[in-house]
Amino acid sequence: MQRKMLGDTIYRLRKEKGMSQAQLGEAVGVSNKAVSKWETYEANPDIGLLPLLAKTLGVTIDELLTDVKIEKGDPQPKDARVFGVPGTTLETPEAYEFVSDKKTAKGLPYLHIHVGKRASTINAKARGVIAIGNNAKGIVSVGLLSVGVVSLGVLSVGALALGTLALGLVAAGSFAFGALALGSIAIGVMAFGSVAIGHTAFGSVAVGYFAHTSPSGEAFGRHVFIHYR
Repeated sequence: MQRKMLGDTIYRLRKEKGMSQAQLGEAVGVSNKAVSKWETYEANPDIGLLPLLAKTLGVTIDELLTDVKIEKGDPQPKDARVFGVPGTTLETPEAYEFVSDKKTAKGLPYLHIHVGKRASTINAKARGVIAIGNNAKGIVSVGLLSVGVVSLGVLSVGALALGTLALGLVAAGSFAFGALALGSIAIGVMAFGSVAIGHTAFGSVAVGYFAHTSPSGEAFGRHVFIHYR
């Protein structure tokens, strides 16, 4: 139902603007076939295209998605620059969002910021090459829940993960799980922490095949090493 409604809204707004499918596609960087699929309910626009699509059709993102006319005085998308990157921003009492104009070949914005301000928008999703938000996913991601090659967040998952709970090849956090783990509680092939568990473990309490600790610590393993200063 939502896909059908969005397709109908795009069709209506395009016709009101007097634009062909080819003209709309060219304006937002897709083919006329892609526009046709939107309008015939075969597909939805990529989320990263919504700010530019709404701007081209002369509406807000909310109006595009809900087909409800936004009254004068309500927040409107605005051109902006964040970290020197040009794009479109929309700020409401519920959330702040910025989407860069520049996108990858698949329509993914190079920078997407989406921060929810209330409990109802706590799961605000950011998807981009660089993603910053409550729920962030990108090559570089920063958020409460963060997934990426390099990720920073309360819950962080990535090749390099930094967070309260971090999971990655290299993980650092209060609770860290990874090939190389550093944290208050660290579990990994090589682990450094107050409590360290791994093949090679360094900690106040160290458990591993090779367990390293200080004279005041505890070590459990096949090979135990006590390090004196």
